Amino acid sequence: MTVTPEAFYFGPPELPLFGWLHASAQPAGGRLGLVICNPFGFEEICAHASLRRLAQAAAEAGIPALRFDYAGTGNSAGDEFEPDRLPAWIDSVHRAIETLKRETGVERICLFGLRLGAMIATLSAIERDDVAALIAFAPVVRGRGHVRELRALAATGINGAAEAGAPLESAGFVMSAQTCEDVAAIDLRTLQRPPAAEVLIVERDDLPGCDGWNEHLGRQGVRWQCPEWPGYAAMMQDAQRARPPESAIAGMASALRTWQDVATATAAVELVLPTARAAAARLSQGGQTVREAIASVPAGTTQLFGILSSHDAGTRRADKDAARIGVLMLNAGSVHHIGPNRLWVQLAREWAARGVTTLRVDLSGIGDSPARQGAAANVVYSKHALDDISAALACLRAQIGPSGRILALGLCSGAYHAFKAAVAGQRIDVALMVNPLTFFWKEGMAVDDVELKEYDQIEMVSRYRKLLFDPATWHRLVRGELDLGLIARAVFARAGNMVRHRIREVGRLAGVRLHDDLVSELATAVGNGKQLQFVFASHHPGLHLLSQLGGRTLDRLAGERKLSIAQIPGADHTFTRLGPRSRLKALLVSFVVSSGVAETLVADSAESPSLTQTPAVQIAERVRRAPRAASGQIPEA
Repeated sequence: MTVTPEAFYFGPPELPLFGWLHASAQPAGGRLGLVICNPFGFEEICAHASLRRLAQAAAEAGIPALRFDYAGTGNSAGDEFEPDRLPAWIDSVHRAIETLKRETGVERICLFGLRLGAMIATLSAIERDDVAALIAFAPVVRGRGHVRELRALAATGINGAAEAGAPLESAGFVMSAQTCEDVAAIDLRTLQRPPAAEVLIVERDDLPGCDGWNEHLGRQGVRWQCPEWPGYAAMMQDAQRARPPESAIAGMASALRTWQDVATATAAVELVLPTARAAAARLSQGGQTVREAIASVPAGTTQLFGILSSHDAGTRRADKDAARIGVLMLNAGSVHHIGPNRLWVQLAREWAARGVTTLRVDLSGIGDSPARQGAAANVVYSKHALDDISAALACLRAQIGPSGRILALGLCSGAYHAFKAAVAGQRIDVALMVNPLTFFWKEGMAVDDVELKEYDQIEMVSRYRKLLFDPATWHRLVRGELDLGLIARAVFARAGNMVRHRIREVGRLAGVRLHDDLVSELATAVGNGKQLQFVFASHHPGLHLLSQLGGRTLDRLAGERKLSIAQIPGADHTFTRLGPRSRLKALLVSFVVSSGVAETLVADSAESPSLTQTPAVQIAERVRRAPRAASGQIPEA
């Protein structure tokens, strides 16, 4: 059965929720529907493709499914700092259930929840009498333990543990102090009412059990199962490496069909005709009204999914100078269109409140855009990327008009694609590139290739040069905890690349035509009339690579106001910390609203987004000499 999911908005008009309905155009006549409850934060980014796959499997089995974003998450209205987030998330589940029942005619619901989503689903289910079954995948049973786990993850970041009472920042997502307290107060083993008559608990395959929750459910008369299906660990890797747990999905689909048969046999089912679903919504942002609309962009043999954000025509625009500016927001690796740490959503709405139109889009095979016919899914550096970008630019151009200015924004692989679009002469005015890690990518290379890429070499050599005089490093060496072979490979490869770059520089001065030459591509891009704005976390290996490959050309182009470089202190690769991310947002908002007047900027203050001018090569030289800040491994996005 072919099922085409439909994106739409639902819930209260003043605080719309966003969801995807997976249902056959010809309903199978069953009484059971599936509502999918997301995990929190980065875990949702990792599991996004797997949850989409589960929804499709249910729909293909004749069971309509709804996956959605809670209030203040994903594409739904609101943010993480609003009060009473846990009650709002539970209310979101209730609204999703009522929407699925209204749209498809089902009468009974199975709730699926992953990690914290399983807790939220359970708390919602005990307040209802129409939940027939619950599937809890790696459930968070004790909220206090989960908050402690998130804090431990946050403490491994670049800035270490947070102060008492501060918001919890875990892998780029924020949980307020109040939300932490509310979650920590929940223990599913103490709930007095069972969530459903049937509960399927799918345990993790990398850590032990469900803390006795199954025994508690058994004492309440619940029929529970705990099958051992593999796939959790593979599903919860970062989005580029994550793989759907196919055996678990098949097992859950089988259970759904069984529950469907039981539910349907008890009563006649009325056929519900499809209704028109909201493809746009309005929400408040900084005192302005922002309109968001679902965009389906034809691109070859597929349709790209995107969301257009613009200022509502019925209200006064905050910044008239921002009229007729558009921003195309590209995927960061395999992260779907909400952007790294939901940054694209936040930026899009802030820009829209100022009059800037944005399109955050999934390139083909990534996020919610199907792959092109015959192409593999989840390919970060796809050979189709430029064609996809061209299609998305046409869509955005239709919104702002032929004379409007367009900026292409990307982080990591998105920055790479924005740069290549500028080199190719596509209809952008500015390439706005955040933390690019590479400037040349060959088809067939893989982000998880065992070969050390040049940015890996820069990262490792810089890190171990700093640690060379740390006694702890030598203790680890004696204990055999360091991979000397890997370090040696990085050192020798780095030395070889530096020699190769010097030889290429001599050849360039001699007029030799070079292959994969960044200097030539920079010249081509600015020759096409494009401005190039680079933004880096301080000491980022991509900045070292840019300065090495670009040489004095960077300084020349900066002097001509065609290229600029900015640095954000204290940031990591994906700006997972709130402070550096706020400074990045301030810089990007200012730059875009001013329509991209190129300056060479460097953020010197760690406390504010104030900027001072510094020649590009001087920046690069200073970074090259500076000691490297401690950081985790850089994702290969």
